[in-house]
Amino acid sequence: MFAALLLVGALPAQAASGATKAAGEDEVTYKVIPYVISDPDLVAHPERVIKELHRSGGSLDALGVAPATKDGPSKITKLKSAQDVDAQAEPESYVVDSSRFPAGRIPDDIYDYPTSDQCEDQYDLASRDQGWIKNRYSYCQIHLLVMPAVRCGIFPPRCTTTGVFVSRNRLMGFGKVGGAEHASTSRWADFRLQVGVIRATGPFAEPGADLTAEIECEGNYLDDDYPQTDENACFAGLNDEVEKPISEWRRDGSAHLDLLSQASSPDAAMGEQIGTGVFHIEYDFDLPWYFQFIDTESPEGGMRFDSAWYLQSHKLGSVFDRAVPGMSYTKSDAAVGGVATHLEEARANPAATMPTQADKHLAGGSPSDPIHRLAQAKGDKQSFRYDENRRIVRNFCATKAMQDIKESLPADQGPYDCDEYPMASTYEGAGRHLFPDEPYGGAQYERHYSARWVNSEVNQEAGRRLGRWYDVDRLLDQDAFYIPIR
Repeated sequence: MFAALLLVGALPAQAASGATKAAGEDEVTYKVIPYVISDPDLVAHPERVIKELHRSGGSLDALGVAPATKDGPSKITKLKSAQDVDAQAEPESYVVDSSRFPAGRIPDDIYDYPTSDQCEDQYDLASRDQGWIKNRYSYCQIHLLVMPAVRCGIFPPRCTTTGVFVSRNRLMGFGKVGGAEHASTSRWADFRLQVGVIRATGPFAEPGADLTAEIECEGNYLDDDYPQTDENACFAGLNDEVEKPISEWRRDGSAHLDLLSQASSPDAAMGEQIGTGVFHIEYDFDLPWYFQFIDTESPEGGMRFDSAWYLQSHKLGSVFDRAVPGMSYTKSDAAVGGVATHLEEARANPAATMPTQADKHLAGGSPSDPIHRLAQAKGDKQSFRYDENRRIVRNFCATKAMQDIKESLPADQGPYDCDEYPMASTYEGAGRHLFPDEPYGGAQYERHYSARWVNSEVNQEAGRRLGRWYDVDRLLDQDAFYIPIR
């Protein structure tokens, strides 16, 4: 369906194009068909899109691309490959290695933002609707903005392309810790849009042809009783839009945008003050003789804003939350290798772990089977559950069976700690069966953990790294995560 930029009524040819109307010429209509394309193959080959537009008179049906609508960007209607289907079976995720946090230290650069070149190197991921999330603070999405201008005659009924706008746009988002400069208790995020104009002909090349890029966000506070309206959970800041003539976008395609989320000072009495936001870029063309009925939107992304008072290094911040966080342990890393081996072997064969339990399942090995952070500093309930996790393991490791195993280990590779998995700092920890009415609890989970003797320094280093990762990547109470082994 041709929808978006429509001429008001049927205008004579000279009104839209400036051409002289011949006597007796039938009236024609002019319209612009919007496409916002996130498909790795087409993003890499925009010339295919341009060629098809001219061949078809403005339609991309042959490429499996439907026009954008008021509900969002273009739908890709072509059949997906088996590889694409397999990739979608797992939730989006990212992984950082535990070596980023030696001795539990805060990295010099907690953000580790990608460069624009790194984003481009990942264009096969970035040019999907969901974009590429390098880590908790980084977002990159690449798409084509395509607008064919179409001239349609009534007799005979035929449409031809009279002009085309095509740009390859890259949106990079940067989560932040700490308050916004002009509002210290507000959370914020920064965005850089790069509009790379590939072609602008016909009405898009006329004087007065403008393009506005505006960031919009639909916000929501998770606490229904939070004393703010949802509109304040995520909204455009001082840098809300950039308007330029299309000729200027050709010379300088950059735009700086930002988002804010209002909150009170971090305090236990206020809770985590979690606000979520679904954001996109809205593209608005101003063309001579044309009126835009439907705004054209980029693919949407997601953010979370929080003021978690119990995090150690920064009490408020923003992250891109549409990816399951992961922190890996590496077996060849001597500092944590013993823990890495324990986790890999325990998850591969839970029935062989101690304590024995035939139907035992140990989660946390993949983004589709995560474990969940138990933040003991959040409150008494979390602290008590953490202590119960530790008590269960401590008592089991004191049994004769476990002490006999310890005595059989090489003395020169000790001293030893009784390592547990899932960790006490998770809701899947050893005591989860004691909490049938609480998240991730239930009597059926008794003995669903693994205990193994591991070198004390290795065990404690793995714990220090995990604790700092929780803090730096803003994993809140009940946040899902996973621990891959490399």
